[in-house]
Amino acid sequence: MDRLSQLPDDLLIKILSFVPTKWAVATSILSKRWLSLWTLVASLVFEDFSEEEDEEINEIHVRSLSQFVSGTLLLHKAAVLERFHLNSASECSAWEIGLWFRIAVDRFVRDLKISFCYDHCLVNLPSRLFRCETLETLQLRRVILSEVPCRLSFPSLTKLRLLPIKYSDDGSFSRIVSNCPILDDLVVETCHGDNVATFTVHLPSLQSLSFRNTVRESPPDGHLFVIHSQSLKQLDIVDYFGELKLIGNLPKLVEANHQSMSYHANVLESFTFVRRLYVCLDGEAQYPFGTVLFQLVRLELCSCIDSWTDMLVSLLQRSPKLQALKLVLKHLVLVDRNVRWMQPRHVPECLLLHLKTFEWSDYEGTKVEKDVAIYILKNAKLLQSATIYPFSVSLVRKHQMFKELEIATRSLRACELTMG
Repeated sequence: MDRLSQLPDDLLIKILSFVPTKWAVATSILSKRWLSLWTLVASLVFEDFSEEEDEEINEIHVRSLSQFVSGTLLLHKAAVLERFHLNSASECSAWEIGLWFRIAVDRFVRDLKISFCYDHCLVNLPSRLFRCETLETLQLRRVILSEVPCRLSFPSLTKLRLLPIKYSDDGSFSRIVSNCPILDDLVVETCHGDNVATFTVHLPSLQSLSFRNTVRESPPDGHLFVIHSQSLKQLDIVDYFGELKLIGNLPKLVEANHQSMSYHANVLESFTFVRRLYVCLDGEAQYPFGTVLFQLVRLELCSCIDSWTDMLVSLLQRSPKLQALKLVLKHLVLVDRNVRWMQPRHVPECLLLHLKTFEWSDYEGTKVEKDVAIYILKNAKLLQSATIYPFSVSLVRKHQMFKELEIATRSLRACELTMG
């Protein structure tokens, strides 16, 4: 500790900014020099993960957390607050949270986060927060927004996380997002009773968008997502029960993850410029006629639906520059499946001229899977790497599945077949 104390104050304050605030405050007992160093730290992170089941103990714990946060802010002296994070397992007073946020805004906060681990908590966000000019990152998790004003502005906000939020009305989400003129990173997650039927994202500046809709509302299919952001470079969609509309092409799209148990006819039509794609679609989904993924170089396809082989053929035929193919099984499937393999009339161009890497995870060695693997290994003339990951609780069975495929393709493939 003596060596640490020899460091200049600026460096010690920087070190304290990387630890939770309760640890930074605890250093005040070390010596007179450390007594007030923590008050100059520009980062305040409060964490509370109490799992006590006793209501009386929990109530005491919540009061203790509230008193600690309020006391810390009262003694804190840094003129600028770079970061204010509150991660709590317990519900806090809406009035107190509003007060803490007002203090953070008055200190020109740049990174603001409030997260509740289990239940949603009502929060009265101060009106000045919705006009904060310094805020660059905002994350709200399991928060109930009591009110979102009609007039608001986040001129500096670049990152926004809205993770299962309950909004005050159907227009709250759109009011927040549409008033972030330079937002480039948005993450949205729906929840039961979020009070929003239509999530509209129309942001020319947005480069990364992720949304997750895995809850079934009443009536079903209640969520509609409308995306009109042509600067997107990354798109992550997990939508099991809603409806999705992509408006226009996405000419800058580099990477897309599309998982959906709902039928979205127009989505792949907007992916014509994507370079890396992960797909897991509903069994009724059809590849859009005439759509060519002429820049796609890496494809990952989930085989959890019975018609996955049809989607594979369609994607191979319309991805002329594909260099890497990975087949995976990321979701539970029925024991009795009706999977069929229809060999295409013409070998896809990507297999003959471009495919270099082939992987198959959770390979079960069924007749259909074996036929698909043989077809790819036989026709991928420039293949440099081929790896199979057999799926079985029996090590003997794993080696048997691999050996059967290795022998069947030994004289056909362009590279060695390895078992992962």
